[in-house]
Amino acid sequence: MSLLRLSEPSKEGIYQGSKFLKHQILCSPEELALLFQASSFYLFPLTGLGDGNPVSSASFLAEYSLWIEKLKQGAVPSDAELRKVLACAMTADLDSLWLQPVPQNRFITKIAKPVIQIQAHFFTYSSLDGEFRPMTMGMESIFWGLQFSFPQIYQNPRTMELLEVEESANSQLFEKVKKWVREISRATPFSVDGKRINSSIRIGKSCLEWVKSHPQLAAKQIGIFL
Repeated sequence: MSLLRLSEPSKEGIYQGSKFLKHQILCSPEELALLFQASSFYLFPLTGLGDGNPVSSASFLAEYSLWIEKLKQGAVPSDAELRKVLACAMTADLDSLWLQPVPQNRFITKIAKPVIQIQAHFFTYSSLDGEFRPMTMGMESIFWGLQFSFPQIYQNPRTMELLEVEESANSQLFEKVKKWVREISRATPFSVDGKRINSSIRIGKSCLEWVKSHPQLAAKQIGIFL
């Protein structure tokens, strides 16, 4: 039996969040484990159909470890590999989520209140304006770890009222994410045509040892200042 309640859209309404605070980071599995060890939370998949049960921290870390190991070996994780944990809700409050039943005893995880959303992160670089753009997909996109995002405003799915996010178990959890990001990472010092470009996209300090092996950086002739 799942930890989440069963319901339907006619009762729950449609949740929407906006003004997201976002952190994009390429970190090592060991660095990610520090966040998981310091926090109490549940992970539930937000894509596809599932059995309604949470994803364990250990299994998430195992999948992420495979992605990073591929980068170290000069390869990029496949779409099939990334889809396994492509997007998850990270929550300390089980009431923030619910399950919509679908045929064959499967479920879709739905959001009721603000949660931290974890997604596989990609960015692109534009030579036209010299900008790095996080969370952009396409043929030219570069895989770069994970994005953690949390809204500042959300729409109550039942009353349709727009509300500012107040202090909650999940807002406190996001504060831990922000603290972790500051402690284990730095702004990524990209190098393009010999020019240093600091980006809001971050890199775990332990990744600086091997990030030059990232195949998509080499293909785009993007370097890293160490």
